[in-house]
Formats: sequence, structure tokens, C-alpha cells
Amino acid sequence: MESIWIFIAAFIATTISAMSGGGSSIIAVPIFLSMGIVLPMAVAIQSISGVFWVLPSAFNYLKGRKIEWMFLLLFAGIGTIGSYFGALAITSFDQKPLAAIVGLLILFLIGFMNYQKNLGLQEQHVRSKFKERLAYVFSFPMGFYEGFFGSGNGIFFTLVTAYTKGFDFIDALGYYYAVAFPWVVVGALVLISKGYFDLSLMVPAVLGSLVGGYIGSKYARLKGNKFVKITFTIIGIILGLKLLLGI
Repeated sequence: MESIWIFIAAFIATTISAMSGGGSSIIAVPIFLSMGIVLPMAVAIQSISGVFWVLPSAFNYLKGRKIEWMFLLLFAGIGTIGSYFGALAITSFDQKPLAAIVGLLILFLIGFMNYQKNLGLQEQHVRSKFKERLAYVFSFPMGFYEGFFGSGNGIFFTLVTAYTKGFDFIDALGYYYAVAFPWVVVGALVLISKGYFDLSLMVPAVLGSLVGGYIGSKYARLKGNKFVKITFTIIGIILGLKLLLGI
């Protein structure tokens, strides 16, 4: 019965996350904790699941689109260093003080996105090289955050790259899931090396995440940027308030 609940939690959380970048951990981890699973193990389950579902989701979003490989690889590489330290930090620090700050930031970004009405709805040509390179400033902290907490990181990445790189929502989510792959691999390996591994818990989570990630990304790509923006807004508000208020 436990495996069924883990599968369902992973499926629902990943489906929503794949469509919005909101972070499957904000849904799945509390459910895992309520089942008596300790926090580092719950995060390890999420990280290992991510190893399997983020690349298929990235493929669904980026299929048929021109890919900036230099940006993707460099951003992912810098962020991977951050994810290593983030994964180390999760076993040493309490996440709760960070949650309220992240919640407030997510609400601010959702407000900014809706104020900039055309942001992310279509690809934009960015003429400023400085503005494009500004994106790399966020790679290390985003990698660290992915390894430590992760919830809402896709929203951060999407809005940052929409502004600095001119990505639309479909591009941005595709790039995010691609760069997040090495981040979740490193995070998973660090937690496994510390003994947080249980095959009976991780197999149903991986299966649920694989199905959810594929369906969520496929559906969002089919519906287009306006749908993603609406999903971003709804999930972002819920996620931001949940983190801010600690509920």
C-alpha cells in the first residue's frame, strides 16, 4: 500500500511540476514525511526520480527547436558545483527559514511576470550581450538551491531566461529540465553516499515521476505558452503562499 501512495504522490507532483516548473518536491516531500520518511531520504527519493524524468521532459519541450548548446552546457556545469554544496547543506541545515523568503520571492516574480504581459509568450531577440551573460550569475545559486530545496526553481529559471535570453515559456522549461539533469544526479549521489537509499521507496517514485513528467511536459507543449503562463501563475501563487505561510 505504501508503494501505491508513493507512486500516486510522485505522479501528481511531477505532472504539475512538468507543466509549471513549480517543483514536485513541494507536493511529494510533505506526503513522504507524513508517511514517516525522514527529510534527507524524502529529498533523495525526489532527486533520484528527477534523474529519470527531467530529460524526457526537456526533450518534449525542446523537440524541433534550435538549442543553444554553449549556454545549456555552461549554465548546467556551473550549477552542478552549486548543487553539490546544496546537497551537502540539506543534511546540516533547517530548510524552514529559507522557505518563507523563497515564497515571498516567488510571489514577487509571479507579479512581475503578469505585469510584463508579453514576457515569455514568444521568443525575443536580445541585442545586449551583457544582458545575455547576466543569466550565468544565477547558475551557481540555482544549482545550490536545486540541491538544497528545489521548489520553484523552474519558475526562477524561466523568468530569468525569459528576461535575459529572450526565451519563451516552452524554451525556458525545456532548458531548465535539461540543465537540472546533472544537478539532480549530483544531489542524488551525495545523499546516497550518506546512506539515504531505499529501493522499495524509490522504484514506485521513479515510475510515478516518469509517467507524470512525460504526460505533463507533452500536454503543456501541446497547449502552448499561454497555457504555461496560466499554470505558472496558479501554481506560483499556491506555492508562494504555502512557503510563505508555512502551510
